[in-house]
Amino acid sequence: MSELKKIRLGIIGCGIIAEEAHLPALERLKDRYTVTALCNRTRPKAEALASRLGLGDKDIWQDYKRMLEEAPVEAVLICLPIELNFPVSLEAAKHGKHVLCEKPCGQSKEEARAAVDLSRKYGITYMVAEDCHYETTFVKAADLARTGAIGKLTLINWNLFRFMETSNKYAKTLWRINHVYPGGYLLDGGVHFVHVLQMVAGRIASVKAETVFSGEPQLGKVDTAFALLRHESGVLSSLNMSWRAKDQPGHLLKIFGTGGSLIVVDGKITRISPDGKEEEIPFINENGYYLELADFHRAVTRGEPPDITAESAAHDVEVILAILESAEKGGAVRL
Repeated sequence: MSELKKIRLGIIGCGIIAEEAHLPALERLKDRYTVTALCNRTRPKAEALASRLGLGDKDIWQDYKRMLEEAPVEAVLICLPIELNFPVSLEAAKHGKHVLCEKPCGQSKEEARAAVDLSRKYGITYMVAEDCHYETTFVKAADLARTGAIGKLTLINWNLFRFMETSNKYAKTLWRINHVYPGGYLLDGGVHFVHVLQMVAGRIASVKAETVFSGEPQLGKVDTAFALLRHESGVLSSLNMSWRAKDQPGHLLKIFGTGGSLIVVDGKITRISPDGKEEEIPFINENGYYLELADFHRAVTRGEPPDITAESAAHDVEVILAILESAEKGGAVRL
């Protein structure tokens, strides 16, 4: 077996998601990546990552534009506040760097649409780091639904209720508290959920929604939405999400068809037949961050498109913005 080509990777943004999600995956992929530069607005977070990676002062940058111009990197992993995702991706693409950018790909329809064109326009690989696209539980559930394991797909229900304590490390990030992007946690976390729904049932065509605000200013300007989503396939999805509602552990994703249903919770999938018999579906679980980084390496080194398309990531943003628009104006919004 031939040796894999290593990508020289720069990380822009050294906060929680880089440290706790991407770095463990990169440590498993040492045969495919060498981290050669770190960039963070303030040095301490970059220094903490540098110590884990064996990097020195010369490998730390505070200006991402200078890093793109001077550091020995072929690709960048962008882990920044949402309002910076697209402009920094664009700047990296202009410098000829391959881009793996944390979700969402933009904070507006215009940014999301422009992100779709980055690969073609600049001749680089642009990929959105949507770990849910690679989470094996969702991949398996979507495959079962698409291949008729429960007959013709008809309905989906997903309740995602969590109580975000103000002491939570994510809730304490200033760019989330004082967010300048629309939707707060609905855009931040909601793109995950609409992406999974579209993996299962296809592209969402229309939205009807209501939103509420709990009154906790540390959660931003909106933290709850109930939405009915109509897919182009005719499937109807109910997506209810809140970051200020205490529920039992686990978030049940229920997928219904003419020949049974699938219950997805806590990394398990159960198929229920029309006569009520339950069967746990076996599959091999793997970390989504590991799989997305492995796919990015494949796409860059082979010159092939990644498994997740920029178009699908852009439409995730458009769906969340449609939820906000529907709640504000009343009535359904077509995409």
